[in-house]
Amino acid sequence: MRNKLSCAGGFAGRRQSGVVLFLGLILLLMLTLLGAVYFQDAIMQGRLAGNYKDLGQAFEASESGGRWGASWLQSRGGGALGRPWPCALECDQSSPVWHIGQYPAEPQPTDGLWVMAKSYGIDPGSDEDLLMRVPLVHDQPRYIMEQQYFGRDDLAGDPQKGVAFYRVTALGIGQRPNSDAVLRSVVAKRFE
Repeated sequence: MRNKLSCAGGFAGRRQSGVVLFLGLILLLMLTLLGAVYFQDAIMQGRLAGNYKDLGQAFEASESGGRWGASWLQSRGGGALGRPWPCALECDQSSPVWHIGQYPAEPQPTDGLWVMAKSYGIDPGSDEDLLMRVPLVHDQPRYIMEQQYFGRDDLAGDPQKGVAFYRVTALGIGQRPNSDAVLRSVVAKRFE
């Protein structure tokens, strides 16, 4: 019976070295470091997704600003009196249409020229606030409209008949003020 008891006790008679405990602690440390790396990666991916979403909102806002200016231009009458002539060289910010070249070729969101730009939801002809807003943005889109070129139908005919081309440059801001997008498009309008 004495033999059976010593076998049942297992390793009670031998000296333990703690290798299993040491390996277990190293494995736990490695898993903790791996978890921390994955956690940091998840945080970075979340930030990237948020930035991408914010940039998308800024781009959509700039599209809205450009469409606002283009729709106002298209709503103008097609007759000579309805033509939105561009502002002369020394004009104030009340003019909705400017001559080409009065603004930089590559406007940056930090340029001071955006102070003079028209805002989304404001009638550019009368400056009346139509109480329309782009939701979920830090600031409403702004746009600048410049007359690029007017092509007359014929040289002998009416000088007011033809197609005018306008460049619309729009600035959109996302939910955060440091996310912005500048969009430029050309709009053609026929005048008869």
